[in-house]
Amino acid sequence: MPDIDPNLIIDVTGNTASVATDYSTSGVTNAHVQLVKLVYGASTSGTRVTTTTPLPVDVRLATATVGVTGSVSGLGNFHILNGLSGSTAIPLVVSGTTAAGYTPVQINGYVQGTTSGVPLAVTGSVYVIDGARVQGITTGTAINVTGGRYLSSSNDSVTVSGTVGITGGRYLLQSADSVRIFGGNGGETMIPVTLRSGSGDSIGSSGGALNVNIVGSGFTASVSVAAIVGISQADQSVPLFVAGATAGPAVRVKGTLGANSAVEVGWSTAQNVAVTSSVESNAQLITAVETLQNNYVSPIVTNTDNIVNIYDKLNGSGVNAQITGFSRPGSVYTGNTTIGVSGGSLGSQQLKTGITLKAVGGDIRVKGASSSGVYLLSSGEILFVETNNLSNLTFTTSSGSATLYYIAT
Repeated sequence: MPDIDPNLIIDVTGNTASVATDYSTSGVTNAHVQLVKLVYGASTSGTRVTTTTPLPVDVRLATATVGVTGSVSGLGNFHILNGLSGSTAIPLVVSGTTAAGYTPVQINGYVQGTTSGVPLAVTGSVYVIDGARVQGITTGTAINVTGGRYLSSSNDSVTVSGTVGITGGRYLLQSADSVRIFGGNGGETMIPVTLRSGSGDSIGSSGGALNVNIVGSGFTASVSVAAIVGISQADQSVPLFVAGATAGPAVRVKGTLGANSAVEVGWSTAQNVAVTSSVESNAQLITAVETLQNNYVSPIVTNTDNIVNIYDKLNGSGVNAQITGFSRPGSVYTGNTTIGVSGGSLGSQQLKTGITLKAVGGDIRVKGASSSGVYLLSSGEILFVETNNLSNLTFTTSSGSATLYYIAT
């Protein structure tokens, strides 16, 4: 039977040694494949291959393309050259990253394009330090710059020297363009403007308001008027006339509190009807008051002898009265209920006289709705309570339970 154990025991002059192997791996059937660690060096030395001491390899000329996958990094300083294939330039692509821990790509010298080349694309922020020059080569293709950002007045400054010539361009469009003009203080509110009319005359102002003259037909305006409005006559020698409408209510005229001069009330012929109607209404009111006083108030004031006699009786020997009868209750309510420690009630029935209570099988504590104390109703005891509603009484026991019998009218 063949030995299929992954490790082989080798007999060495009476001793044994264990050699690590894989048994029956892919490509090898029913056989051991020994596991070997790589060591390099001269015949008198050996260095194990690790991540810190990798296996030295020389890349020689190959007839086919050598493919490399994964990241390729160099140790120390090394050069990357841009080769040429005949007369065609092979571009060298340089890419940065926005990940943390990396520094921007630094360029020393010139950055220039080539004839019939691809424009140099720049994304993200671009900083020009120490006067770096970006230009094209002689008889070459101009360097195109795409992307970027708008200049900001808070971060950027532009200095223009010499004569600036402008060619081409276009007219500004109201639908597409906007122009911002800054004042001398750097803000946008300190720009002096002179307004002129169509004839060239200056349009005046008063303080912060613009003088406006309304010419032509009138206009409609909504105004807010205080609840109390004072009206005075500019010429004190001429009276101020207040007139009401013919079919309207009476006009009330009130003098100023503390004024020295009296208030004169008069009316013209046009308002005579309204004032006369108001005076007639007041006369009818006065007549009604006089009738009320003569027919109802005066008899009470003059015939007061009986009132005095009643007062003397109440404060002296008393008033004799004879009771001829009284109304009996028309309904009688009876029943019983079990009362425990948690308490109970008999409902909210309206009563005319009261309720008779009896405790059976234990003592019951009776409490009024508006009282803090209790009455102890002993077992077998009968109690009558005057009340107008069953809800005025509540019941509990100190322990156990008892039956409460009642009859109410």
